[in-house]
Amino acid sequence: TTLDVVNIVNIGYGTVRKEAVTGSVSSIGAKDLADFPVGTAAEALAGKLAGVTATTTEGSPGAEIQIRVRGGSSLTGDNSPLYIVDGIQVENALSILSPNEIQTIDVLKDVASTSIYGSRGANGVVIITTKSGKDGKTIVSFDAFAGVRQIVNKLDVMNPFEFVSYQYELYNNNTAQDVKDAFTKKYGTFEDLEIYRNIPNIDWQDKVFGRKAFSNTQILNLSGGGKGTTYNFTVNNTDEDGIMLESGYRRTFASFRFDHKISDKFRTGVNVRYSRQRVDGVGTTSTGSQGTNRLRNSVRYQPYSGGGDSGDLFDADFLTTQLSNPISLAHQELKYDYRNDLISSGYLSYQILPNLSIRSTVGLTFSDRKTNGFNGPLSGLARNSAGLPVVVLDNSNGTTLINTNVINYKPNLGPDHSLDLLAGQELNKLDVKSNSSTIRWFPINITAEEAFAGIQKAEPPTAGSVQDKPTSFQSGSRQFSFFARASYAYKGKYLATLNYRRDGSSFFAEGKRWGDFPSAQIAWRLSEEDFFKKLDVKWIDQFKIRASYGLAGNNRIPQDLFRTLFSANSTQGGYAATDGSVTTGLIAGNVLANNNITWEKNISANLGFDIELLKNRVSVALDLYDNRTKDLLLNANIPPINGYNTQQQNVGKTQNRGIEIAVNAAVVKSKDFTYNAGINFSFNKNKILELQSGVQSYVAQSGWVNSLADFKVEVGKPVGQFYGFVSDGRYTVNDFNYTQNTTTGVYTYVLKPDVANSRVLIGNREPQPGDMKVKKLS
Repeated sequence: TTLDVVNIVNIGYGTVRKEAVTGSVSSIGAKDLADFPVGTAAEALAGKLAGVTATTTEGSPGAEIQIRVRGGSSLTGDNSPLYIVDGIQVENALSILSPNEIQTIDVLKDVASTSIYGSRGANGVVIITTKSGKDGKTIVSFDAFAGVRQIVNKLDVMNPFEFVSYQYELYNNNTAQDVKDAFTKKYGTFEDLEIYRNIPNIDWQDKVFGRKAFSNTQILNLSGGGKGTTYNFTVNNTDEDGIMLESGYRRTFASFRFDHKISDKFRTGVNVRYSRQRVDGVGTTSTGSQGTNRLRNSVRYQPYSGGGDSGDLFDADFLTTQLSNPISLAHQELKYDYRNDLISSGYLSYQILPNLSIRSTVGLTFSDRKTNGFNGPLSGLARNSAGLPVVVLDNSNGTTLINTNVINYKPNLGPDHSLDLLAGQELNKLDVKSNSSTIRWFPINITAEEAFAGIQKAEPPTAGSVQDKPTSFQSGSRQFSFFARASYAYKGKYLATLNYRRDGSSFFAEGKRWGDFPSAQIAWRLSEEDFFKKLDVKWIDQFKIRASYGLAGNNRIPQDLFRTLFSANSTQGGYAATDGSVTTGLIAGNVLANNNITWEKNISANLGFDIELLKNRVSVALDLYDNRTKDLLLNANIPPINGYNTQQQNVGKTQNRGIEIAVNAAVVKSKDFTYNAGINFSFNKNKILELQSGVQSYVAQSGWVNSLADFKVEVGKPVGQFYGFVSDGRYTVNDFNYTQNTTTGVYTYVLKPDVANSRVLIGNREPQPGDMKVKKLS
């Protein structure tokens, strides 16, 4: 029945009833997912589970949904959870699954639960079980919904007068006269700035992101079965306009699941899923050039319509970086992303004895991605290529092979004892290939479609100019694992689970490839005790206390850090002479190899309480946890004796502490109508415990504004804190000690010792009256 399905929890390589769970697991069923009109399961999951956050990485259509379980533990590695779909690992699975396909999602949150997945489980495990058919006649269902999206929140930007006043400071803080003359030519003298108070203000965010984006989705499902065979077929189609100019999203999912009972002892099944997506648009928030960060261009560009040339260029950083009119640029920097994913799996299970079974699963996934980028004359790439259009073609594909074999034994120990033993072996093989080509110097009036179809039309504007050489990349990884679990219960009151996994990974050097990940969980169903029943608290149906402790690993790090690799270029590591000849030389390795690189390790303790109230109509789950991650991979400073200043080393430590509360209730429950309500609360506090020996902090760049250091990594502080200044008004004459040169009449200002100095904010000179003043926080 539906109730049985809801109360069955997948804990990895097996299932248990909800009351027998000993770890921290959050679950959501098919009805809760299907009730929301969204295109992907990731969107439907947002806000549903305590300790699980779902955030859109950017506002572009088709943008990836970022899932985090209890924050994140790694400073430099990938903090994404592991996704398991019907027993097979699938990257970013929620983004290529329709909510209507899913029967249940179980999220393993504490390390003691995730350790059965070893090196892949440090950031949580999301286990997805898709729907299968049921015996009976074929059921056909069709769902369709449409919607509209528009921008709600915008970044605050300057008005024209504020903007030119800021530009005046930028240009005139520079001592070069040609820079000051450039300001006068573009904006006028200081006295002319008042006219900008009356110039109409333009917020380019409204122009670039102001569209109302319509979307529509259709879902067709067929399911049924009979005589030991069940099937389920789903097709999902989504068409979505983007709120950003020149953006859009088209996606089609198709999945087929088939299960068959060969005999009383043999069962088999296959599951095939195909996803085809097209994403138009250059994105809004990624770092890099204007072409990959449309939002950055919109908020940095002058807040009024210029006029000058057709490109309406604006020097954002006084003669160093030109920003183009956002609307013009949106029509000239185009990107089309085509994605194809095929996920297939099959299983065969054999019931050797009534209490002994074996199951083998094989999965094969294939992903193919092609990105075509067109950069018109106004784009940064074209301006660096004689003002002629540039095309960038990227292709990548990856193949994953997974084989899992599990044996399960449940001995009969009598009515008071229950024992469930599981052991298995797993192989994971990944191969990735990619290539990229940049083709320059297309005819100036060529369209994107013409350029993509006629690469041969690109011709160097001058003799001796040659096209960039294509680049290619190929890599692979292998992982071999053994795992085991023992679950014991006494009279259904005292529960214990032991997990163990041993992983071997090609990410590490000989002697460092194998890692061991154990864990232990215990639970006490207090409500099953005689003394509790004698209390006659009828409104409490179940009261369970859980505790767990475990170790998991994270191998989601860059590959080949233990090897010295070399990259060839057009000069083969040498240098070009003035006559055009090339003198070859030594090709240095990309990084300094480190044979001691090992797993990032997550050690976690969890205390939880599960309460069922009012005839199981209200459920409450409370969890408190303390996660500590050590051997974090960081770029450590080293003596430059080997020609390198840094090396990747396992030197960092972080801590995550938090509390989670989830309350769910069946408010109305009748034969013809049900109304459920739920609320969850999560609080997570993290901090950095240790960096490289002798290092207490360092600043880093997000890429939002060139190489500006805008966040700080510091021992004792949270991960990813922003780093900057807090404005406290402007400096006045009273903030300075000053003297006047009796000959020239020029004043010399020296900031008083007790006034905060903002020299790093305004450039390379001492502050002056009227400059921005920084609040002293210490």
